[in-house]
Amino acid sequence: MSTSKQNKIANAIAEARTLHKNGQLPQAMAAYKKILRTAPSQPDALHYLGLAFYQAGQPEAAVAHIQRSLSVDPLYLDAMNNLANIYKETERVAQAQNLYARVLAIAPDHVQALVNMAVVLRETKHTDEALKFVQRALLIQPQHSVVQHTLGNIYADLKLLDQAELAFRRALSLEPHHQVTTIRLAQVLHKSDRQAEAIELLQDLLVKKPKDAVAQHLLASYSHQDIPPRASDSYIKQTFDSYSAYFDQALAQLQYQVPELICEQLIASAQQFATPLDILDIGCGTGLCAPYLQQLTRSLVGVDLSGKMLAKAAQRQLYDELHQAELSDYMQHCARQFHYVICADTLVYFGDLQQVFADVFNVLQPTGFFIFSVEQHRSSEATS
Repeated sequence: MSTSKQNKIANAIAEARTLHKNGQLPQAMAAYKKILRTAPSQPDALHYLGLAFYQAGQPEAAVAHIQRSLSVDPLYLDAMNNLANIYKETERVAQAQNLYARVLAIAPDHVQALVNMAVVLRETKHTDEALKFVQRALLIQPQHSVVQHTLGNIYADLKLLDQAELAFRRALSLEPHHQVTTIRLAQVLHKSDRQAEAIELLQDLLVKKPKDAVAQHLLASYSHQDIPPRASDSYIKQTFDSYSAYFDQALAQLQYQVPELICEQLIASAQQFATPLDILDIGCGTGLCAPYLQQLTRSLVGVDLSGKMLAKAAQRQLYDELHQAELSDYMQHCARQFHYVICADTLVYFGDLQQVFADVFNVLQPTGFFIFSVEQHRSSEATS
């Protein structure tokens, strides 16, 4: 390719990138595609178009284009790192981890890959290993807000609250008013019994971001004022959508046994029903209870607010129906009745349980059962 043609393509990519950075996604995608009609194997255009496809909600097209970019330039580290990011965000955690490792094998000081590897390890509960990667990133780029934020998260997981506070404050000094970092700092202050400071931090954040669902939830919890009857829909969606990729693995490492225990209780009482069972799983999440119930059911219906958790449940192919809805709202509009309603560790997100129990009663058959689990609060004042 001639130098003049290379320069022309480079200028076209720069113009497309400007459109992309300015949020003009359709125009940027059209510009990348135009470049690829002239130079079908241009790795930058393939890479950036892949990122644009992901932002447009087309992850498989994104993966295909970035893989093509890497087939042209196997050492294109930023493309490799971004492909790993897409794998991470689309719940292909092992593939993401393998790609981050490839980046670091080629470029051990690649800060983004170090941080991303730390994030994956943290989310999969390999906290000590995660700390090693973020500390490597810290040595290379200590004045990086994401590095400091990630370090704060890991210290908080390790219950090293003073170190976590310091890392979050450093992150905020580099990127003031960052919502997630502010919330994480407030949580650390709360765990350190510094309620007034945590409340003030959240109040300040809500002045700037009055619709932040997590900040609203935590402020009500910490201040014991204006407490809603249940956690807001926005809070539930935001919390569990962000956790869905790692949820099953995290609970497996905690040796989570609630699904088995619920199934044991169900089997113990199921003899009175002569027919296969109709079961409603409220707050079904990723469907952890479903494998224990499939042999007993005529129909299994799952309900959850988190679309990403429901997507994981759908992958099991064990539910007859899955509904994205608030639990009480679904039950209030449900025209059928069930032998069992089950609820694994979901009632903690409700304050007043009277309405929930009334709604469950309305969807149960006259001789039906409600089987649920709750957590025990352990504290110095608990008498259990």
